[in-house]
Amino acid sequence: MNALIFLKDVILATLSQMASLFAGIFIFGLLIQFISQLTFRSLEKSFGSKGVYFVAWLGTPIHELGHALFCIIFRHKIAEIRFFKPDPVTGTLGYVYHKWNPANPWQVLGNFFIGVGPVLLGCGVLFAVYFFLIPESSAAWHDIMENVAASENGYSVGGYFSVLGDSSLVLVSSIFTFANLATWQFWVFLYLSMCIASNIRLSWADFKGTLSGLGCLVLPFFLLNLVAAIIGSVSDDIFPFTASSMGVVYSLFVLALIMVIIGFIIIYLVSAAYFRMKYRSVLTPF
Repeated sequence: MNALIFLKDVILATLSQMASLFAGIFIFGLLIQFISQLTFRSLEKSFGSKGVYFVAWLGTPIHELGHALFCIIFRHKIAEIRFFKPDPVTGTLGYVYHKWNPANPWQVLGNFFIGVGPVLLGCGVLFAVYFFLIPESSAAWHDIMENVAASENGYSVGGYFSVLGDSSLVLVSSIFTFANLATWQFWVFLYLSMCIASNIRLSWADFKGTLSGLGCLVLPFFLLNLVAAIIGSVSDDIFPFTASSMGVVYSLFVLALIMVIIGFIIIYLVSAAYFRMKYRSVLTPF
């Protein structure tokens, strides 16, 4: 019985750490994927298959570059890459074909990061666009960092939601101001962010790719927790990735989610109006 309790503690500690670190990537990635699909369907139904180019011409190359960069880091061989090559038959907009050695743990681990690469790189590019084009971005991000640092509920679910809620309010209030509406930078940001955010998505193929590398990611955590449990110090403090540290990353995910939602609303309204005039019917994005 003691052995089972011992093993349970090790497994729970490992799962807690993995969820703290990576659950947000999957949750936000899949949410953005769902909303992006609605955006793409709205454009395609109203303007044809080429309608998606309105946002895909920029977002797709960034998406594929996210895969390619992690292929290089984890020493995968890139067999073929197309940053933007729409295929009307399959609906594919771009792709990265890569090869790896299944016997090499580093390359197998790379499958996880290659799969989530578009989410990570896309959020980084989106933040750069936000930082350089929105006048109050520096002050807003400073406020977010202060909220993150002041979080007192580090390991609780409430701590994460507190950080995400505060970040959302700060970001929205910094972007959508009357002063910003009068500047050309705001409108450039709005369009670029729509293009980028709509392609920060975790497709089913990407999701399957991450799973193939997840084992190599979980194993080191499990072994370290096992050693810690043996010496009697298993604790969440071994990996201090709390709301106060992961809140920075999740704030970027919040920015991406906000912009993909706003992008969908704008694109749907325009597409629905055109669809109504052309077909005398109501556009459904599902």
